[in-house]
Amino acid sequence: MRPVFGLTESDRSILQLLADSGIAVKPGTIRYNLRVRYDTEIAKSTIHRRLPNLIHAGLVELEDKKSSRYAITALGERLLAENLSDDEVMQVSQRVQEGPPDDS
Repeated sequence: MRPVFGLTESDRSILQLLADSGIAVKPGTIRYNLRVRYDTEIAKSTIHRRLPNLIHAGLVELEDKKSSRYAITALGERLLAENLSDDEVMQVSQRVQEGPPDDS
């Protein structure tokens, strides 16, 4: 399996937490559980900065906009299981690297 370029260790940690929990959670809950349950420290700003990229890549979804709850997608779960086709790896790599469009 080819690596997904642009995907950071923080991204993988966020995806793994969302996959393991199986529920939609807020960014603060992601940060808390990474620190307490995974012994992984990721800055709040990093989580807030990386979530839009993960959404743009199709790996995470904003399940509830009003309460800012995020969940992993089937594509995100398949990425963690290393079960993506070469085309999917290429597409996810491109989208992670380009990031979401600027809404200015």
